[in-house]
Amino acid sequence: MVRRGFRGWEVEYGDGSTINEDQADWKNISKNNIVRLTLHFDGRQWDLYGKQNYIQKKNGSAIPGVRDSFRIESRSIGYYDTNTKVMYTVNENTGKMKMEVKNLN
Repeated sequence: MVRRGFRGWEVEYGDGSTINEDQADWKNISKNNIVRLTLHFDGRQWDLYGKQNYIQKKNGSAIPGVRDSFRIESRSIGYYDTNTKVMYTVNENTGKMKMEVKNLN
């Protein structure tokens, strides 16, 4: 389901249940039996299916000493596959998506 105005990841499990980053931290959710990892960004979404080792990350910045200056600059979802890391990253300012494949050998 496309969520307008929401930015973040969502996981769907084999039993049909879902959880997203508004509900839990990535480090606290089960990584077992994930059937879909989605990155939502202002009404658009990118879905990953059928992978074993899903990952997500965010890059951000803050101005030292300035309260409430932290801002997310990009959001990524991806997976590890054999000796490869695949990441899909959306830039928070431009909304542009890029895909990166990194050989881990």
